[in-house]
Amino acid sequence: MENYRLPKLDSERESLANQIGADGFALLKAIFAPNAPEWLRCHCAVEILRLVWVQQFYAPIDSKVQWRVPKDMPPSAIAIHSPYDIEAHYSSKRSVNWVGYKAHVTESCDEDCPHFITHVHTTSSTLTDEAVVEPIHQALSDRDLLPKEHLMDRGYVNAKLLVKSQIDYGIELVSPVGSDPSWQAHHHPKFASNQFQIDWDKQVATCPKGHQSQTWSEKVDESGQPIIDIRFAQSACRACPSKSRCTRAQTQPRGLTIRSQNEYLALSHRRAVQNTSEFLQIYCHWAGIEGTLSQGIRRSNLRQSRYVGLVKTHLQHILIAAALNLCRLDAWVNGIPLAPTRYSRFLLLRPKTR
Repeated sequence: MENYRLPKLDSERESLANQIGADGFALLKAIFAPNAPEWLRCHCAVEILRLVWVQQFYAPIDSKVQWRVPKDMPPSAIAIHSPYDIEAHYSSKRSVNWVGYKAHVTESCDEDCPHFITHVHTTSSTLTDEAVVEPIHQALSDRDLLPKEHLMDRGYVNAKLLVKSQIDYGIELVSPVGSDPSWQAHHHPKFASNQFQIDWDKQVATCPKGHQSQTWSEKVDESGQPIIDIRFAQSACRACPSKSRCTRAQTQPRGLTIRSQNEYLALSHRRAVQNTSEFLQIYCHWAGIEGTLSQGIRRSNLRQSRYVGLVKTHLQHILIAAALNLCRLDAWVNGIPLAPTRYSRFLLLRPKTR
């Protein structure tokens, strides 16, 4: 239904939606009536209708049907946004909004051979990027295609994966990680958590002013991940002249919440080296995957699924990857070099900075 066909006023639109909801529930009531054909209740279209109406409308027994307010809508991971494909869900990433799936592409980037796509992983659009790293590595391992270094976008990597990928698969994840989000790191970096000396054997932390922690507690955060909660003595923090730059707490002492030792060290090391020239020289090869996605979109219509459902959409992604590999093999055999990044003529007029 196009937007211009709807009533102009919000009140009129809500009234129309409520009437549509009442009509749908009347149909469902007739289908599930004792004298209705039993096979109707088992039809997949009827079940989709029932689910959509439950997700979109209130149906109290003693009052009229009402359209659900946004805060009472189900999360995107289970909400049905199209009756034609109930596995396609709404998602948003930066300025892009879509209903469908995600395609995660892995390719080789060696300089002495074609850049072949080695794996394509198709998921629901609501699944986070971090969640696909383990399945991708397992799939590559099953086909003996594991790399020594795996260049990834920042959204795929966290402290746990930096450690787990190395231990389970012998892979070094090459990706920048997020900076320390604390207000101390932004306004008073000398009192950020990385300025505290951690003695893992004695389970003691020492602050930049030389005060040692009083408690060290191993806990679990809201997501079930192990963390370490460190607290300093209240008397030491109260008398410290740098208290206002170290903590915003009025009466409580400074506290630290850090990951386990391996994760903490891996994250600290990556933050320390990710701006060095050596790291950037390696990571610059990651930009090639953006070219692969662009090639898939422009040459093979990667963003438009021709099929319904996750399984068939994944098959389409595999066929696109195979076609692109054939194109790349043809270019390699015929000596066609990789094209450099293209810049518009207007951008080339920009003065060079020293």
